[in-house]
Amino acid sequence: MRLNNKGKVLSAVLSVLVLVLIAGTFIENKSEQTKALIHTTSLETLPVSFEPINGFEGSALRNSILLAEREEKETARKEAVAKQNEIDQQEKVIYLTFDDGPSAVADQLLDILDTYQMKATFFMMGPNIKEHSKAVLRMKNEGFGLGLHGITHDAGEIYSSASAPADEMIEDRDILEEVTGIHSNLIRLPYGSVPYLTEDMRYVLDQNDFKVWDWNVDSRDWELKDRRYVEHTKQAIDQYMIAGITPVVLLHDKPHTIKYLPELLSYIKKQGYKTKVLTNEQPPVTFPCNGRCHSIS
Repeated sequence: MRLNNKGKVLSAVLSVLVLVLIAGTFIENKSEQTKALIHTTSLETLPVSFEPINGFEGSALRNSILLAEREEKETARKEAVAKQNEIDQQEKVIYLTFDDGPSAVADQLLDILDTYQMKATFFMMGPNIKEHSKAVLRMKNEGFGLGLHGITHDAGEIYSSASAPADEMIEDRDILEEVTGIHSNLIRLPYGSVPYLTEDMRYVLDQNDFKVWDWNVDSRDWELKDRRYVEHTKQAIDQYMIAGITPVVLLHDKPHTIKYLPELLSYIKKQGYKTKVLTNEQPPVTFPCNGRCHSIS
């Protein structure tokens, strides 16, 4: 039977409706399947990762971010150091610092400082703190400054990765705190922070609240090993004082340093200089990288 025009139109409309109903049923089934999958999948099986995006670590973008942060912090540090310097200059302050200890002759060193009524800050190594814990407790009880110098004193170890300096200082800090109850954020890197303390290393140290202390007067006691270091240090201290810069003096807890130390302390006292200890709150004197820092490898 042949359909007229109206019949043809009606037939077409019915066909379209049937197709719509079939499509709707299919979509609904798919939606229900998706919902079931979501509800039956645990959080443990979801492919979520909190690892850094591949390629970002060490990338130019990350390095530029670190550099911008470092420049901002360096500006703030310099301003704080300048303010502290003004206060120190009014009192003619000098900061004496001793690395590598405590040694077997640490008590002799403390006796000499006590004789001249002078204070100093000690940047000490974890194994030595354990071995000479009585000397460290004496430092604490007599009001000397307590700082950290790491564990190995091996440049190849302490500068081996971005986290290596912080790892050593954290271990050192834990040892010091266990022995004395003092939580110190004062650190000095073996051989100084330039050139092997990279920006990545400095960033990790910052994240752990460490303050990197270097020096502006190198006594050269580690090199000269006799009274020549005393004459060199006296001249350097006077030059910095004349320039209006507070001296931070690098010395070492070693027998040859201790042997001639009374000559240096006698001069400091004669000049009317006052010795103080470094504190966690104090802005550190640090060597800025200025493009000089690079990986040891």
